[in-house]
Amino acid sequence: MTSSEASVGSRGTPLSEGDPRTLGAYTLTAKLGQGGMGTVYLGRNELGRLVAIKVVRADVADDPQFRERFWQEAATARRVPRVCTAEVLDFDAEAAQPYLVTEFIEGPTLHSFVAKGGPLADANLEQLAVGVAAALRAIHSVGIVHRDLKPSNVVLSPFGPRVIDFGIAKALDSVSGLTGDLQQLGTPAFMSPEQITGGQITSKADIWAWGGLVTFAATGHYPFGSGSAQVLLYRALNEEPRLEGVDPSLHPVIWDSMRKSPNDRPTAGQLMDRLLGDDAGDTGNQAEQVTNILADWRVPAPAPGSVPSTIGGPGQTAQTEFATLASTRPGYEGATEVATNLATQHANAPVVPAGPPPGYQPQPPAGQPAKKGRGKLLIGAAAVAVVAVIAAVAVVLSGGDDDGAGAGADSAATAGAVPRAAQPLPPEGVVYAVKGASDANYDLVTALVPDGDGVFTDEKKIVASADDDFLPVITPDRRTVIYTTRSADGVDWKLMAVAADGSGEPVRLLTSGPAAKLTVAPDARASISPDGKQVVIRSTTDASGQSNTGLYIVPLDGSSVLRLPTAPAAADPAWSPNGDQIAYWSTEKGGTRGFLVLLEPRADAEPQRLFPKDQFEAAGHLDADPAWSADGTRLAFSRAVGGDPNHVEIYVCNIDTREVVEITQEDGVDQDPAYGPKSIETGTRLIFSGERGEPGDRRLYVTDPTDARSPDRLLTPNSGFNGHASWNSTRG
Repeated sequence: MTSSEASVGSRGTPLSEGDPRTLGAYTLTAKLGQGGMGTVYLGRNELGRLVAIKVVRADVADDPQFRERFWQEAATARRVPRVCTAEVLDFDAEAAQPYLVTEFIEGPTLHSFVAKGGPLADANLEQLAVGVAAALRAIHSVGIVHRDLKPSNVVLSPFGPRVIDFGIAKALDSVSGLTGDLQQLGTPAFMSPEQITGGQITSKADIWAWGGLVTFAATGHYPFGSGSAQVLLYRALNEEPRLEGVDPSLHPVIWDSMRKSPNDRPTAGQLMDRLLGDDAGDTGNQAEQVTNILADWRVPAPAPGSVPSTIGGPGQTAQTEFATLASTRPGYEGATEVATNLATQHANAPVVPAGPPPGYQPQPPAGQPAKKGRGKLLIGAAAVAVVAVIAAVAVVLSGGDDDGAGAGADSAATAGAVPRAAQPLPPEGVVYAVKGASDANYDLVTALVPDGDGVFTDEKKIVASADDDFLPVITPDRRTVIYTTRSADGVDWKLMAVAADGSGEPVRLLTSGPAAKLTVAPDARASISPDGKQVVIRSTTDASGQSNTGLYIVPLDGSSVLRLPTAPAAADPAWSPNGDQIAYWSTEKGGTRGFLVLLEPRADAEPQRLFPKDQFEAAGHLDADPAWSADGTRLAFSRAVGGDPNHVEIYVCNIDTREVVEITQEDGVDQDPAYGPKSIETGTRLIFSGERGEPGDRRLYVTDPTDARSPDRLLTPNSGFNGHASWNSTRG
């Protein structure tokens, strides 16, 4: 037996009679861990390479929706850049029990190392902090949230820290009876407030866990000390993390990472900037810096003078501390002792503390006022959620069932893969693209249209990246903005989503399932179905990745793809408010304009021109930019009158009568109309962009489309580009 094999053998337990010996092409050799979702085995592939194989529990695997989500999430996990992570090598969603295969990372977990040898030395602590932050940036870059970052999910490999056990937690959202238990669940010592209270889980939950994990690595103690589950959860909601023993230079970044509101925490990219320096530059430069920082990594030796850690805090040992739930979901360490601890310590424990636990009084960061009276406010709101979380912990450890869906089930199910603002954009809220005269790229801005005279108010930039971010559309609930991004070199086009208030990180859409093979066409603008669950977008490839340009309907989770029966030239779709029709423009002659078409959203539908072909062609007009009124009775569009590209006006068509009215009558190019939502005096407010002076100087205007004599009011006085406005969700 080689030394490597000896190390591997020490990490697992022998296979029992009920364990499989093979899975697909993999031979199983040992059991690495077991938890609520299933079992992790050590195995080898046909070439002898060691792998870790996570096998899903049989009752979970029986849910067909889970299998579909498992396929989507596992396919996405395979795209995670290999930066301080365990590479996802393979998966099988059709097996009797679906499984996920990752590379086996040799080495102790951070949890076991600290339990045996004490906190990390300073040099290793810096390397760990940077390495795990880099891993989170890689994981988040494909839209995955780890949800259970903890010391037993970080392996101290010979080459640096490696984050494991990510990629398929979200698949549990589709499982009836398990959604509430597992979708919110993390490990109590590292759970964020939003996980505890059943809020929406975003990448910011991982940032919180990063702060707790670094605190643990530096001190050997959990960020909120020791105690029962309910005590730890209470402290996470009401107290500040305990950073005694942490290098003071790390205090500010840990404080910021563990702020109670996820909106106040940095993104993984911002965290990297803090750790490497604000002048670290782009992602490529950061990757090089991470490589340099980890170049002299050695599997850590115990810190000088350290003794085996008392996990959790003074007076508690790893054998008696509830927070050893660090192994409740299968990483590479067993969880048998955890179930024993839970049963022993909490058989008679109270469900929720009546007030703050005695002892430690938290001190806020320098310059921040102490919080007063917060405990009474939070504990009432969180009590039910805390009860649910504790109950879920017991279910996970026992492998049992629970018929309750849990407090947070609906939020994740309705949110899908997109970020959502806590509050919707108000009815007068607009999102548009802006590029100043001296700016290098386009950004997205929200603003309010005033009732009377005057320009935009409350302007706020919600997306500002190194790429061009434009062509936005607001979702029906007005909490999310979906938009198109063009890379700086103009080659790569992506469909993105961001919370309408700009909080959190933008998320890339169409990255999993059949939709992953679609290629967003240049200048493609999405439109959203009235229920907010699907988009229609122009793609140059189909679900097989073959060239097939046209309009496609895709659920936001990417689980299916429907090619609409349109010509390849079809562009600029706009979904009607009742969902019955999609308007778009097409052409038989090429160019950036053509004729308007209506189409039912079915594969066998027949496209219908909005205006008779002979009459339209006789006039020589060229139309584009269709946009529905909020009640679906009218369609606004832009028209190059007589085909003149320098004379473009806004028109409105009555869908029932096909009567057309010219709305704008100024020299120049007016385009991109967008109606206000229903609550804005239905049909009487319309926003559009106009070039009425210097070429390229595009401003936004608002007008009353029911009165052609109504003056157009300027909303953006600044020169440059102001366009692509979206006011209601029917602007595609």
